[in-house]
Amino acid sequence: MKHLDLALIHAPSVYDFRKHAYVHYGPISDVIPSKPIFDMYPAGFFSLVSYLEERGIKTGIYNIAAKMVNDPNVDVARLIRQIDAKVYGIDLHWLVHSHGALEVAKLVKEITGKPVILGGLSSTYYWREILENYPFVDAIVLGDTTEPIFYQLLQKLEKGLLEELKEIPNIAYRTKDGKIKFTGLKYVPAELDELRPKYDIVVKVMVRSGVTLSLPWSTFLKHPITAVITYKGCTHNCLACGGSHFTYSVIFQRKKLGIKKPETLFEEYKEITERLKAPIFFVNDLQVLGKTYIEKLTKLLSSEKQDLEVFFEFFVPPPREVLELLRKASERVYLQISPESHDEEIRIHYGRPYTNQALKTFLRNAKQLGFERIDLYFMIGLPGQTVENVRPIGSFFEELWQEAPNTVDAFVAPLAPFVDPGSIAFHKSAKYGYKLYAHTLTDHRKLLLAKNWYEMLNYETQWMTRREIAEATYNAVESLVKSKHKVGLIDDEYYTAVIQSISLARQMKKPGILDSKETLKEEELYPIKKIVLSYLTPRLAWEIIKYKFTA
Repeated sequence: MKHLDLALIHAPSVYDFRKHAYVHYGPISDVIPSKPIFDMYPAGFFSLVSYLEERGIKTGIYNIAAKMVNDPNVDVARLIRQIDAKVYGIDLHWLVHSHGALEVAKLVKEITGKPVILGGLSSTYYWREILENYPFVDAIVLGDTTEPIFYQLLQKLEKGLLEELKEIPNIAYRTKDGKIKFTGLKYVPAELDELRPKYDIVVKVMVRSGVTLSLPWSTFLKHPITAVITYKGCTHNCLACGGSHFTYSVIFQRKKLGIKKPETLFEEYKEITERLKAPIFFVNDLQVLGKTYIEKLTKLLSSEKQDLEVFFEFFVPPPREVLELLRKASERVYLQISPESHDEEIRIHYGRPYTNQALKTFLRNAKQLGFERIDLYFMIGLPGQTVENVRPIGSFFEELWQEAPNTVDAFVAPLAPFVDPGSIAFHKSAKYGYKLYAHTLTDHRKLLLAKNWYEMLNYETQWMTRREIAEATYNAVESLVKSKHKVGLIDDEYYTAVIQSISLARQMKKPGILDSKETLKEEELYPIKKIVLSYLTPRLAWEIIKYKFTA
């Protein structure tokens, strides 16, 4: 492979997951369109390579996780030997990669001896523990926006000026004599227009790296979807979210949103559609940017007349006037909102401040305005939920169906695998009814090696144990799918498959089942895994809708 200044590498959640034949991942990866080893790299790779390439830094993207899925016999060590770079960057953005990212970092250091740099929100949170306990990591780029920081760091490393790294903000590193230094998280830009991804550059980098090695996730070519990051930060405080206002403000020092102009979002949109006819997801709730902002953006989008799906998400139900604007954005505009619970008291306590009536009004307005698809997402593992009180989710869905028949759909998944470090619930767990099983990065790495998905959870609540959270998840799915079948949203075949998969999943939950090959052999395990991984969403919805990009 061509000589590079920087190789960006994405690792699987667990390395080497191929040796963990009897792990039952269950529904823990239903939050993104990837396999249970989370083979999707952060969207920040695109903006990073764009920024660096424009400044003469030759980069490559290598999705080792996706390659391991698509080619089960790939020799990872041999693959790394073929990546010739001066510096290797590995994302530890989502904590679910805490095992794989560090194992791959160790392998890269052993094979190449070159500098290994980590980046991402989880590595920012755990920077000191990483540098103290994992000597194969040389430095960590901190914060939610790292493009200029990475550029400065690469320049210093190129010149061998290790002692001058103290001049660069937002990094933590180890000196030649083993001391750990932290330069402070000071670079938190409020304007992001100059840092947007340039897709002509992204395509060039992917071709250089090899398309099969640089896919965003393993099934991207079969079910592509793209995203436009609208802003960074948040104005809401969902208890277990590591992207909440509390977390961004206290941990990542972002006191206000990092924003792109409507014209910048439109340029990203155009560049994507020129190269790929695929659905585009505008990430984050545009309502926080104001009606005038939405009006400008939708006017620009409507001028393109693209025949493709455009997705908008909401944190709270939008008023009719906002829906009227969004309806003009494209011929096919789909909407998404996460009520989290059918119980509005539980929802509001968790951090979603709206009532069931507000949700119904939104659905009714959307139906009247001609939106063809509205997806709702619910979660199990919230404070106040029990094994039994999640069951009414089905009847609640039927109520919502009456407001927007043949338009609304709903999905449910556990809060998994982790209550996010940095979130309110992580820092004040007892106050909000959570008990944590892991606090350090090392603790979380160990959890990821558990045999069963609910044993990977880093929490339980005062209302449910981890095993009960699993049972509540199955109860909620069972309730929801019965109601979907009742209103005709799913057919008999799919309904039967889901009910059977729930029965199989409950078998997996029995103590000792995964240790008994006589009771459940691997050839029996595989179809169970396959069914259980898909039962929370109807067929392609898992691939198309639940795509949660972060920077």
